[in-house]
Amino acid sequence: MKYEYATATGPITIEADEQLCSLLSAMDDDEGNNNRKHRRRRPVSLESCEYEGEWFEDKHDPIGDTDAAIDRERALASLTELQRTCFIETRMNGKTQRELAAELGKSRSTVQWAVDSAITSLKKYF
Repeated sequence: MKYEYATATGPITIEADEQLCSLLSAMDDDEGNNNRKHRRRRPVSLESCEYEGEWFEDKHDPIGDTDAAIDRERALASLTELQRTCFIETRMNGKTQRELAAELGKSRSTVQWAVDSAITSLKKYF
């Protein structure tokens, strides 16, 4: 039985038995499903984005100088220093996790963990 799969240089066809072909097909399906799940979990913010080399950002601050601003500062103060730095730099200042990881001398997964745990902690306040 022939199995064809795509590579960066183009499609490759191999000759394999039916069991191996079904295993390879299942692995391809799992990879596609994981890619779709990842894209769904990481939505793109429409409040701030880069377009043609210029940075556009929603300057409207609905919280302003109200009591909610004090709550926001109290919530950020409850985070660890790493969580606070990673959250502010990636979510508010627009840095990528890779850029921040390089600046801090940490791995990207550490920065991702810090941002995710910060979001979990901040959900308790809002």
